[in-house]
Amino acid sequence: MKKDLVLFKEGEKFNKIISKAGDVNAVDFKTIDEKKLTEISEWMPEVNRAVSAFNKQNSQTTMSLMTLNMIDSGPYRVLRQILAQVEKKRAALKENLYKLQLKKIEYRELEAKLKEDLLNDLQKEKISLEKNKIGSDIIDSQGHIEAAVKELGSLKRHYEEICKNKNIPENWDEEDFEEAEIEHHIKSIFRNAIRDRMQGGHNQGTMEYMEQFGINPISAYAMVDNYIHSIRQALNDPNKVPDIQSHYKFYNKMHQIFKNEYKKAMKNLGLDSIIQADFLMKEHSHG
Repeated sequence: MKKDLVLFKEGEKFNKIISKAGDVNAVDFKTIDEKKLTEISEWMPEVNRAVSAFNKQNSQTTMSLMTLNMIDSGPYRVLRQILAQVEKKRAALKENLYKLQLKKIEYRELEAKLKEDLLNDLQKEKISLEKNKIGSDIIDSQGHIEAAVKELGSLKRHYEEICKNKNIPENWDEEDFEEAEIEHHIKSIFRNAIRDRMQGGHNQGTMEYMEQFGINPISAYAMVDNYIHSIRQALNDPNKVPDIQSHYKFYNKMHQIFKNEYKKAMKNLGLDSIIQADFLMKEHSHG
């Protein structure tokens, strides 16, 4: 028994070495005094207000010019990207709303429990602390939920603008999307090819991509080289610096030249057609 008491006393000494709990001054702030604490607490309403401007994952600029660009070479691909973002945010929003409702129920349960007569002061203090924590979580979650809804609203407007400006049918369907895929891939091929040549090489993946759509890689890269040369020549005139529109025009030109080459790749594979319309979702008649 005596040995146990010695060990117990030594244990207290070790606790003072390995823990700050035995130091009566450990719980005091060393720098923050009442004045500084007041200054920070009075600033928090401004923080709460301003955070609302930044509490979503992406700015509308990032969403519009980077997330949606990805880079896709056709409006249907951008629409698909928008819808993918919407589905992702909708799933997260559903989960957060479900958790919010559960927290509200827990909050009411703790409120009711506090009114029970059999609770001692310590139990009441603990329940009150739990209730306050849940109440704080509920308030904090409101900002995140509103941010998600704001992003959904922004995506909705982008979706409508693209449909309007790119003449997308109101009831566009899976067949419309498939019919636009050739244009997307041809433009993507030449975008990749420009990047390859700007790095001074030929990319095996890009060449394979070309052949998959019936495009001769040697011809394609030669046309890219001619385009790059024309841009560099144009730079000799400082008043006519080519802008990004020159890229868009080049992609459109390549699409017009190569838009039917995929049929040769199909024939080589033994296919009669790419689109099997009987197995696509169709919302309107197609010409």
